[in-house]
Formats: sequence, structure tokens, C-alpha cells
Amino acid sequence: MSLSTYIDSLPYYDKHLDDPNLKSAAQALIDAELRRTPQINDEDERLPKSVDVFPKSQELSELLNQYPTKPIRSIDPSKYQPPIIGDSASLEELENAEKQSKVAEGHMALRLENTSLLSTYAPNAWLVRNFQLNSQITELTSTLDQLKEQIVDVNRSRRVYQEEKGGQLGKLESKWQDLISSNVQLEMACKAMESEVRGLRNKQEGLEKEVESLEKGQ
Repeated sequence: MSLSTYIDSLPYYDKHLDDPNLKSAAQALIDAELRRTPQINDEDERLPKSVDVFPKSQELSELLNQYPTKPIRSIDPSKYQPPIIGDSASLEELENAEKQSKVAEGHMALRLENTSLLSTYAPNAWLVRNFQLNSQITELTSTLDQLKEQIVDVNRSRRVYQEEKGGQLGKLESKWQDLISSNVQLEMACKAMESEVRGLRNKQEGLEKEVESLEKGQ
């Protein structure tokens, strides 16, 4: 068999495969073949190795590894809220309140700075990113349309090929049936002739015996 030779089923021609009994029998054969097929272990060397998403950050890697069983906690906003101090607060409570106020002040200053940066650069960055995404969507859509068209062309060519070869197979099958029928008729004729030959031979033997008896009588 040459390298260019391939085997293809004829689903566009073999309509008898729509029979539920045949389909279930074929599915049973497929399931039996799959059961005999060796399963690939998760640690098989042919499988790609696990990818380290955060190779430069051990903390992020640990968070990612623990995420299925230990979800990442959200930021606690209570430490950024202004402290509430009573009139009878102690010196330690006042010092803690001062620290918390400085933390809240730093947090608000950072938020104001981020808000200023966003108002300055975010609109343009958002437009640029949207343009990039639209370009990617257009490119991917074009690629998808091309692939769909190729799939349609392949299915169309397969259908034409299968219907053409199916017609040839139908003619060959009809010719094969005619040859089988001719062979059966020929075999039956041969059997009849053999029976007739045996009858003629028996008749010949009888006549020979009768002639022999007549010759002896003379």
C-alpha cells in the first residue's frame, strides 16, 4: 500500500448504517476496542509538564496552588476606616488610633493618586486596548470563517467522492451478484448434466449386459 493510499468510510453512501441495530453493534465494537486500548497515566512522560505560572513569585505560586482548597481572602477595608475614640481612651488607644489614621490617610492619598492617573491615562489606554481587541476579534473571525469554509469544502469534496465511489461500488456489487447467480446456475446445470451422464452410463451398462447375454444365447 502506497503512502498516498488511505481508507475512508462512506457515510454519505452507506445509508444502511442508519439502522439502530447496526449502529448499536458498531458502537459495541468501538467500546470493546476502547477497553482494550491502554489508558495514558497522568504522569506519562509524553504529556506536557506542568507550567509554573508565577516563576518569579513564590507567594503567588503558593496562593495559586492553595486556591482550590483555600480561596484567596479579599482585602479587609476595616483597617482603612477612620478610628472612633471615646473621651476616656487611654494613651495606647490614642497611639493606635493615630497609626490607623495615618494608614487611612496614606490609603486615601494612594487612591486619589490612582484616580488622578486613571483620569489622565485610562481613557486613551481603554481606547487603545479596545482597538487591539477589535482587531484581534476581526482577525479571529476571519480565520474562523476561513476554517468553516474549508470544512464545508472538505465535506463537499468527501460527499462527491463518496457518491462517485459509492456508485462504482454499487455497480461492482451488482456485477458480483450477477456473477454469483451465473455461477449458481452453472453449478446447477453441471449437477443436472452429471446426473444425466450417470443415467446414460447406467443405461449403457444395461444395454451392454443385454447384448452380452444375447450373444451368449446364440
